[in-house]
Amino acid sequence: MKNNFNLIAPVYDGLAKVVFGKKLKQTQTHFLPVIPDNANVLIMGGGTGWIINELFNTGFKGKLTYVEASERMISLSKKNCEFSESVDFIHGEESALPADREYDVIITNFFLDVFSEVRLDEVIVQLSKQLNNDGIWICSDFQNTDRFGHQLLLWLMFKFFKITAKLESRSLVNFDHKFKKIGHSRSENFTLMNGLIFSSVYTSERLL
Repeated sequence: MKNNFNLIAPVYDGLAKVVFGKKLKQTQTHFLPVIPDNANVLIMGGGTGWIINELFNTGFKGKLTYVEASERMISLSKKNCEFSESVDFIHGEESALPADREYDVIITNFFLDVFSEVRLDEVIVQLSKQLNNDGIWICSDFQNTDRFGHQLLLWLMFKFFKITAKLESRSLVNFDHKFKKIGHSRSENFTLMNGLIFSSVYTSERLL
């Protein structure tokens, strides 16, 4: 099974902290305050679930659907969650989402980078069909830069996750181009580590 993070789920957050300190969490939480309090939110590939508590601690009172393909990751998410009564946990991929459910906000944090380019196109198109016309998509991830240190770090990470999680992706793509294909553009952007990691709010170009 590709993109299987069961093996490293127990140490995933610890590894991220060793390599990046608090920067990955800082990136992922940066735009949480822009989410409307009563929004219907979808988080794809949420990992160990620490972000659930972060979201609700902003004063969020809406509904949250939390989708994670790794059994061990979603088990950790449920264990760590302080707001389980307000969360719909789904073990699976985007195909497991109820077809008639629409969301005001979609969050994909360090999720889209695991897919091959062909599969990535499929995932983005499928998720876009479940985003309200005036909804927002918050994406946090890595991006290519011209710095050798960044390129080396990305190469090492892809090699590591290829071995430990059978990562499907071989390299990063330009996420902006992928969002433009579905008619969305960046309305807000935040970067750390000289541009290596980013968080962006994507909105329908009809609303810009």
